[in-house]
Amino acid sequence: METQNYENGINVLSLFDGCSAAYLALERAGFKINNYYSSEIDKHCIAVQNYHYSGCTNFQQIGDVRRINAMNYLDVDLVIFGSPCTQLSSINSKDRSGLDGPDSSLFFDALRILNQINIFKYSNKKLYFLMENVASMTNKDRDTITNELREIFPDLKMLKIDSALVAPAHRRRLYWTNIPNVTVPLANGKSYQDILVNGFVDREKANVLLSGDVTLTSGINRHYNMNMGNIIFKDKEFSQLPTDEKLLKYPAILKRSGYVSKKGLIKSQYDFPNGCYRVPSVLERERMMTFPDGYINDVMNVQKSEKKKILGLSFTVDIVVHLLTFLKNN
Repeated sequence: METQNYENGINVLSLFDGCSAAYLALERAGFKINNYYSSEIDKHCIAVQNYHYSGCTNFQQIGDVRRINAMNYLDVDLVIFGSPCTQLSSINSKDRSGLDGPDSSLFFDALRILNQINIFKYSNKKLYFLMENVASMTNKDRDTITNELREIFPDLKMLKIDSALVAPAHRRRLYWTNIPNVTVPLANGKSYQDILVNGFVDREKANVLLSGDVTLTSGINRHYNMNMGNIIFKDKEFSQLPTDEKLLKYPAILKRSGYVSKKGLIKSQYDFPNGCYRVPSVLERERMMTFPDGYINDVMNVQKSEKKKILGLSFTVDIVVHLLTFLKNN
């Protein structure tokens, strides 16, 4: 097989495409995109796609992964996906059915598509793929994914990468690929504090976004006692106090603020209605995931809660950029 040359462009199939973070990563890695086939069914993700790509002739929405006929995509050079982690992630304490779960079992649809394209692909093509999923899955599920993929791609490699190496937030993920020579990226020093619009933090990196938000009443206790969510403090001096002192002083600050969990009191994502702390804005979450400012925040008719969910389930863009660079330089 000759070395692949993408100077004339690349054809990409993105399964479970979400808000098309893979498209961003390909552009950032310097690829010319000839065709980008996007498989996604979530209406909020599709609203983000339409906001950015409705006028792009190389961007095609192809619907539900379960209904894809792989024979229509034999021109594809790269298949990229992060199949649903719903029943794989340790965050889902109610259902850890793994690859047998109703959402996470969709991995096998991706596997079907990969296998068919690889068998029937054009003779002059080498099919590459990149898959991402949570590092907190069980060993059994991890081994099943690895073994199934290796049946198709004997040159399979798996990497465990924490996005905190290149982003201001932790995100521990497994990446499977047959892209040659891929490595874990070097740390670049991006900090949580650096991406804030206002306020102060007491840690170098934010927690993984999938852990959700804490409340603005007693959420500080869950943040420290259960390591849940992300908090941004109003005052630098308070942020630098030991944890025990923060927890001791906070109830009086909350009482003075008069905040009693009434949504109407929150006028802006950057206010501190409880007098002490707030949670990250959509814009700051974009920065945590190395998205361009406003990529999701500026999209109209998508609720803030849905924007947060989209980002929490997405790729860290710069991690994918790093891995795709090895394909471009192959």
